[in-house]
Amino acid sequence: MGGNALKHLHPVRLTSAEVIDLVHHLHRNWQLVDPRPLYLVPWVAEKQDHGDIDLICESDAPTVERFAGMVGADRAAISRNDKVLSVPVPLPWDSGRIVQVDFICCASDEAAATRFFYAGGDFGMLLGRVAAWQGLVFGMDGLRYRAERDVAWAADIRLTANPAEVLAALSYPAVLPWFDTYDTLWRFVLSSPLAGPWMFMPEATNHENRSRDKQRRKVGDFQSWLSENFPDRLTPPASRCTPAEARAWVRTRFPTIGIDDVLRLQEARFLHAKLRRRLLGMGAVEDMLGPGHPSELLGELVRDMQPLLPDKAECERALADPSGWDSMVTRARQAVGTVAGRRGLTVQCAPPLPAFVPAP
Repeated sequence: MGGNALKHLHPVRLTSAEVIDLVHHLHRNWQLVDPRPLYLVPWVAEKQDHGDIDLICESDAPTVERFAGMVGADRAAISRNDKVLSVPVPLPWDSGRIVQVDFICCASDEAAATRFFYAGGDFGMLLGRVAAWQGLVFGMDGLRYRAERDVAWAADIRLTANPAEVLAALSYPAVLPWFDTYDTLWRFVLSSPLAGPWMFMPEATNHENRSRDKQRRKVGDFQSWLSENFPDRLTPPASRCTPAEARAWVRTRFPTIGIDDVLRLQEARFLHAKLRRRLLGMGAVEDMLGPGHPSELLGELVRDMQPLLPDKAECERALADPSGWDSMVTRARQAVGTVAGRRGLTVQCAPPLPAFVPAP
């Protein structure tokens, strides 16, 4: 998005009226391949022309071939970035030129949250900066508690995908104003008591965000606007919320989530997965060879035994019940015996099988 994905093809810029005409054309063709509607991402009213067109489509398994065939685009020229396909669409009224259309794909149950995130201009991205200072993440799938990055087992926790609940959680008014100008949009972003001008300045973001911001002209304009209008509020009065503070906020705002129970379950599942990997890897090797062997050798045996075991999905199914558990541990030990024998190593009498541990 931003018109840069296909800049080597020199896409044309369109007026707002031309965008509407082209979207009507695309919508007619989209209905031939999918009954669900396309959603044109709105823009700030003062924006006069567009380097690309952003369309949200409910598509569970988007393929390059599908979009190329629908609009008559060059398949090889389509650029894909995760859920966004940038398609060079030939202009119906000027077949010698193309316009960049970004199809933002999402599942049907994520459509409302995705449309809200792209509610105009850099709306979602800017609200995401506010959320980040609270230890949260706001994205296409809604609002999440941000997992602690130095905790191996932690994962983000979904709080809500409901747009009204997102606004309330971030302390914004319940009704969005008409974004007639960027000034209106920016003042709305700052209207939450949780928001502050410092959150959006380059010094307050990471390298990835700073690099992305440099490619978005209006973000630079916003930062200049902040410097002009709030020169005394560009230094953070406090640091970002800690994970503990964010969890306390979630307990109060979203008590039904049960964040502490969710985190305990995450840890239990992580430890159980670690146990399973050890049972079918290093644990089996150590059981069969005993102590005193160099770690490099043990690692090589773990690697060599894996082709003798079922794939990961079958192993997971087998380890889900006591009989399968015993069977898989036995197979892993047998695999160790096979690869150890190839190296002329002697295996010892295996210890008793470990007790079954059910998945949390």
